[in-house]
Amino acid sequence: MTDQELLRAYADSSDTESLGAFFGRYEGSLLRFAGRLLGDSERAQDVVQDTFIQVARFPGKLLGVESCHNWLLRVARNIGITYLRRDARARRHTEAAGALAAEGAQERAAATATAVEREEVRGRVRAEIERLKPRHRELLLLKVVEDKSYKEIAEITGLTVTNVGYLLHMAMKELTGRLQPQREGLV
Repeated sequence: MTDQELLRAYADSSDTESLGAFFGRYEGSLLRFAGRLLGDSERAQDVVQDTFIQVARFPGKLLGVESCHNWLLRVARNIGITYLRRDARARRHTEAAGALAAEGAQERAAATATAVEREEVRGRVRAEIERLKPRHRELLLLKVVEDKSYKEIAEITGLTVTNVGYLLHMAMKELTGRLQPQREGLV
């Protein structure tokens, strides 16, 4: 059945099996996106649950959309941003602790084998992505991880396609600048 047929079955007759099948199609993708957006898999589960509650409460909202996946990503994004705003202070403390841990990890990586060094570099990149502004991080995740086009990202975030391109450029520029000292140390 198509997404629209599953939603129609749930909306018309409260067919929970259809709703479950619909949720099953998107749960993994939403968990990955929310997990990376929030940096916390447990909170990601809360975001996905809240997203699906919106669908269960208002299935009619999805009946007219072109892409259910994009709509779900937008709702998950909005809920995730609400979580991020509530936790801004705690996140700053976590980032500071993460930066200290990353520095210690870099020192240990210098004395380890190449495979371990590569993992440390990946960890550093992940840490630097986590340090990006929430808007830059979410756009980067939508583009790189979710493989969304600028048009789809604009639809999900409510930005213009041009603004998406500009903000992604700025995010990459910031990320490159932060990683440049590390790259020089590897050469």
